[in-house]
Formats: sequence, structure tokens, C-alpha cells
Amino acid sequence: MSFTFRLMFRDIRSGDLLTLLLALVISVSTVTSIGLFIDRLQLSFEQESANLIAADRLIRSDDIIPAEWETKAKELSLQTAQRTSFTTMMFAGDSLQLSQLSAVSDGYPLKGAYLVDDVLFGTGKSSTETPKQGEVWVSSRLASLLKITLGDQVEVGDASLKVTKYLVRDPGSSTSAFAISPRAVMNMADLAATNVIIPGSRVRYSLLLAGQKASLEEYETWITPQLNEGQRWQTPTQRGERIGDTIGRAESFLLLAGTLAVVMSGVAMALASARFVKRHLMQVAILKTLGATPKLLGRLFFLQLFTLFLVGAAIGLSIGWGMQEIIASLLSGLMSTTLPEPSISRLWLGAATGLISMVAFCLPLMSHLIKISPLSVLQPNAKIELNTFTIYVIGFIGMFGLMCMYTNGFLLPSIMTAAILGIALFVAAIGWLAFKLGRSLTSGATSGWQIGLASLYRRLIPNLFQLLVFTLIIMLSLILIGVKSSLIADWQQQLPEDAPNHYLFNVQADQIDPINDQTTQLGLKKSDWYPMVRGRVTAVNDQTVQSLYPDEKGEPELYERELNLTWSDTLGKGNELVEGDFSAEGLSVEQKAAKEANLKIGDKLTINIGSNIVTLPITSVRTVDWGSMQPNFYLILPKSALEDYPANFVSSLFVSDIEAQSFYRLMAKFPTVSILNVGDILKQIQTIIGQLSQAIQLVLFCILSAGALVLLASVRSTLEERLEEGALLRVLGARGALVRQALLVEFGALGFFAGLIAAIGAETCLFGLQVFVFNAEANFHPLLWLLGPAIGVVVISTIGIFASRTVLKVPPMLLLRGL
Repeated sequence: MSFTFRLMFRDIRSGDLLTLLLALVISVSTVTSIGLFIDRLQLSFEQESANLIAADRLIRSDDIIPAEWETKAKELSLQTAQRTSFTTMMFAGDSLQLSQLSAVSDGYPLKGAYLVDDVLFGTGKSSTETPKQGEVWVSSRLASLLKITLGDQVEVGDASLKVTKYLVRDPGSSTSAFAISPRAVMNMADLAATNVIIPGSRVRYSLLLAGQKASLEEYETWITPQLNEGQRWQTPTQRGERIGDTIGRAESFLLLAGTLAVVMSGVAMALASARFVKRHLMQVAILKTLGATPKLLGRLFFLQLFTLFLVGAAIGLSIGWGMQEIIASLLSGLMSTTLPEPSISRLWLGAATGLISMVAFCLPLMSHLIKISPLSVLQPNAKIELNTFTIYVIGFIGMFGLMCMYTNGFLLPSIMTAAILGIALFVAAIGWLAFKLGRSLTSGATSGWQIGLASLYRRLIPNLFQLLVFTLIIMLSLILIGVKSSLIADWQQQLPEDAPNHYLFNVQADQIDPINDQTTQLGLKKSDWYPMVRGRVTAVNDQTVQSLYPDEKGEPELYERELNLTWSDTLGKGNELVEGDFSAEGLSVEQKAAKEANLKIGDKLTINIGSNIVTLPITSVRTVDWGSMQPNFYLILPKSALEDYPANFVSSLFVSDIEAQSFYRLMAKFPTVSILNVGDILKQIQTIIGQLSQAIQLVLFCILSAGALVLLASVRSTLEERLEEGALLRVLGARGALVRQALLVEFGALGFFAGLIAAIGAETCLFGLQVFVFNAEANFHPLLWLLGPAIGVVVISTIGIFASRTVLKVPPMLLLRGL
């Protein structure tokens, strides 16, 4: 034991073991800091999303929530609140207005806050209180329609309530996004006195829950079997396709970032292990000549590695914890929400990364090191016989296992692994051809650039490995840059600043021109008007939907509910024809809906429109950009099929905060027109996207920092050979400038080829990530093709010259003695 530690201290003083320890610390601290930070960001995203439904979880029901459901939640120490939403008439003097009213219990909202104001059409102030008994909060639009101010009384059924606040935003209003009537909120204690809910009323009951994740999961397991067709268990990330996609993409990116950290940690350990083994060949040979057995050497190196792991893991975990705290502190001034505290349970990931990296990369090399022949003492230039392929296969399996463990799946690691394998083969082929060509062009090398190019082929295997390392690191960095730009740019395109945030419904034909005139005077940007008729698909190719889906299991959305139908002579904004003839006398169906329902051109759909039956063939298929926020439809019918039915019209427009007051006062002239304001929902989504953008920048910084350290370790792995060559050149009379030029050309060429190949690999990998992980359209990234070679030349040349500076400063005889 004492002999083991004496050797360890000796190796530490010489720097051999310190290199491996540093790589281990880098691996553990990088993965730990990113893992903890990602965990906090994910919790933050979940909290921000929970504000959209005013709770951590929500049960939505068409019937009254059973009392035992709330009792069970309280037994699990969950916070609860209730909301009852319905449409009713509200009266104030001679004025009346159809309104969307929510009755909420004390304690609502469990997450998020109201925005209320004392000024009509004000921007609002945050409030976590609910209206008191006998009070009601009304939206500014509703107040304008009813011609009331604060302190006035309004009647709801048999109850009279006092208006005390103007409601700007209800944190749970997104759960009723298509309740297009003006909104109001009252206390649940006043609901019974109104007598407005009678048998047959359309009412939405909600039980809101908040608490510990384990308790919520236990409650979900208990409640799920009891839910019927009119009841639904809802989570924040399920709140709408757009919000769910936001969180899903955020988590996909963060998992990708952690995966890249694992990859680079493995590379760092592989380089450090190879250097450690190389510098211990002579030590092992001498120990064997002195009688040390393989068993003794195995125990010695095992104790060394185990001690090294304990020390390195402890230091790495401490540094990782501190790094994520620093990152979170720097970010606190940029994020709109406070990051939750990190979970200590997440520390296992960093420790597991260090352990598996050592087992995968160090143990195989150590086992071969132990088998070295004692004759190596007499033959100092003898090389250790290693089964290189087997060692790297073991290491690669370990790295893949780490990625799977981190992402809790196989898709993302498989894409990354396939890309890395493809890049390795491509690098080997291109590098060999390029290096061989460089040698043929530099026969009889006398200048610095000739010596630099010739040295690429002279150290073919080490340079090919370094080329692969450089390529992978640059590629991973380019992937992060590409993901960031694609993800954020994609959402900026889907949610531009002037994206429509208001919809106008129930507009009659004779109201279109007056509304157009008024909105034009206000300078509001508005979409086209679309007629809208309600209808339901009842049969496909003369087979009823009920017979195709008897239990309603797997029923496509196209069949499961009434649809908004329209007619149009031209394709609207955001629509693109994929197949067929749009002008033909038939149906135009949205592509995803057609695919889900397994429909094709020529299929006939039977549609029930106000008890009248219309049967038409599908004559065209089109794509729809739902992110454009324009009025869009699954089905577009010919005008001849719908013109005899009474229709109301719909349009969308963008209303800024400055224009809101004038717009609502304008629309008060059209009391029958319904307005849907989705601006608050869009703002909350944009908040999440903004936080994700900031997170991406910080995680990118962490990954690039780790990559720079790995690059430095890679250069140092062949430093002895470079120093020896530089020293010999200087002994033979070469000036320092010539040696510097040769090193610059060698590293510059490695950087250029690595950057170019990395751009190819990054583009390929981004295609797979965008299509299969982020479920987005693949885009070409020309910037990466410029950044790749530029980054490669500048960064690798700088690091290479810095790591090789010794040969340029130290007298050549001292270098030769050290070697």
C-alpha cells in the first residue's frame, strides 16, 4: 500500500498522474455543472409552463368533480383549488352581454398570478388573490360593452356583484383559449346564488393540483383509471401543441448539450489514458525486472486508479456544483424567473461519468501495460503491443452507454453515434489522402511550409487521430451553434413580433366593411376574411365513421368533433398546394390531417352541415403553416357547397399594447362580434423561448470551454515527438522562425481539414436532429461552412503554438537531454 502511494506521489510530481487526474476532474465537473444547470432549467421551464394552467396538474371535467377526488389529493399533501367556467349573460342597467365567467375557489391560482388594474385598458399589476365574496373582476372589453366602471353593480342570474377590478389576464385562461366571449372572474362562494347552472348547461369543471412531484405521480396513478370520456388529466407540457412543442424542443436541446459533454469527457479520458500508459512503459518494465508479478502490478494500478477516482470525483463534483451556481448567478439578471435549487440526487451523473470513463478507457490500456515485456528495458524504443481496435471499441461502448443513461433513451445517442462513426471513417479517408498528397508535394523539404506539410504524413497515425479529435470537437460546437440558430430562428419565424394576436369571430357580411374602415383608420394589420360554417365528417367512402371506429379508439381529429368549414377561390397565406387541383369542385384537406386519417385524392367524405348532408371527393391536399396565426382550416369546400348556409366570418389581426385601448373601444360598437385575445399566451411562450435562448448560450459556452481543454490535451499527447523534431531542426541550424512556421503550417492544415470535415458532419447531424428529434423542417446552414474551417485554423493553430512554445524558447541541447 505504501509503495503504491509512493509511486503515486512520484507520478504526481512528474506530472504523469496529474494529467489523468486533470482529465477526470474536467470530465466530472463539466458533466456535473451542465447536468445540474440543465436540471434547474428544466424545472424552471416546467414552472413557467405551469403558470399557463395555474397549477402543476389539472383535471378537466364536463361533470361536477367528485368530492373524494379532492379529499384524496389533500391526503397526499397536495394543494387544491377549483374553477368552474361557463358562458352566461351579464346585465348592467339596460346593457347585457354574453360573457365567459369563471368561478374560482380561495387559493386560486396555485401557480402564476392574475394581472388586474384599476384603470380601464391598463397593462395590469400582479395579484395572487381572488375576488372576494360579492365581488367580480371584469375585462376592460366587457366593462366597455356593459358601460360600467369600478364600483358599479352587475347582475349574474339572481346574484348582484360589485365590480372591483379590471381583469387583464387570468392565469388559467389558456385552458379556455377558445372561449371567445369577454371574460369575468367571481368567487366560488357566489356561484350557487346565481342559479345560472341548470341541467343541460355547458359547464367546464376543473380541479387544480400543486405539490411534490412524487405525490402528483401517485395521484395520477390513482385517478387515471377513474377518468371517463368527458374527463382529462392535464400537465403543463400538454397544454396545447405549441406549448408542448416548446418544452419538448427545450428538453431535447438540453439533453443534446449533456450528451455532447459526455462525448468530450470520454475523449479527454482517452487522450489522458494513452499519455499515461505511454509514459509508464519503462517504469513497468523496470518493476518486472525487479520481480514484480502481473498480479502485483494489477493491484498497484487498481489502487492508483481507485484513489485517483475518489480524489478526482470529489474535486470534480465540488467544482461542478460551484460552476452551475456561478452560471445561475450570472443568468439571474437575464431570466424572468428565479431558477429552482439544484437537486443533490443529480450528482450521481458526474460521478458515474468519471467511473465509466475510467473503466472504459483506462482499464483496457492498463491491462495491456501490465503485459509489457521486461526486455523493454534493453530495448527502450520497443512499443507496447496493444489491440487498439478492441480498446477503442470498449471505450466507444462505454461512451454510448453514458449517453443512453443520460438521455434515458436510444434515439439521440444513436444519431450522435452514427454521425461520429461516419465522421471517423470519412476523416481517415480524407486525412490519409490529404497527408499523402502533402508528402508528395514536399519532397526535399527546405522551407517551413514544406516541413509542416511533410510532418503530417510522417506522424500519420497520431495526426489522423488528432484530426479526428479536432473534427469531433469542432463538429460538436457547430452542432450546438446550428441547433441554437435553427431552434430560435424557427420560433422567431413562427412567432414574429407582429404575429396576429386577436381573432374576430361571429362577424356578419354587412359588418365587414365598417370593421375594415375602422381598423384601417387605426393602422391595424389584418388578415383576409373567411366565411365559416360548422360541420362534422360522418362517413368516408360510404362507410360511417362510427363503423370505422366503433369504440372511438384511434379516431383521427378530423372525425372526432365538429369542424370549422370554409370556402375560398385561392390558397390563403400559409397554405401551399402539395397534390391535386385546388380549383376543382371538391374538398381540399390539410396534409397532416389527411395522413392521420389515411386519406388520399379521390376519397369521398360525407359531411353533416346543419342536418344537411354533403358528399364530396378530395381533389387537393395542402400544407398549412399553423404558426402563422392566420385563420386556417382542415377542410376547404367549394363555394357552391356552402353558399346556401348561413355563415359568419373570421379574421385575425395584430394589436399592440399601445393600440389595445383604441381597438377595444372601437369594437364596443359591434357588441355581437366575439374577440379572442391570444396575446397573453403568445407572450408566455415567448418568455419560455427567451429563457431557452439564454440557456443555449451559456451551455454552449460550457461545451466550448471543455472542448478547448480537450484540444489542449490532444496536442500534448504528441508533444514529445514535436519537441524532439523541433530540437533536431534547431541543432541542424534551423532558425526559430522556420520551426515556428513549420508548426503553424502543420497545425493550420490540421485545423482547416478538421473544420471542413466538421462542417460536413455538423450539417448531416443537424439534418437528423431537426427531422427526427426536434420534428422540424431541415434547413441548410451556410454559416457553418465558413465557421468550421475558420475556427479550425485559428483555434488549433493558437493552441498548438502555445503548447509547443517550449521548443521555440529553450536551447535545443536542453530539450534533447530532457527527451
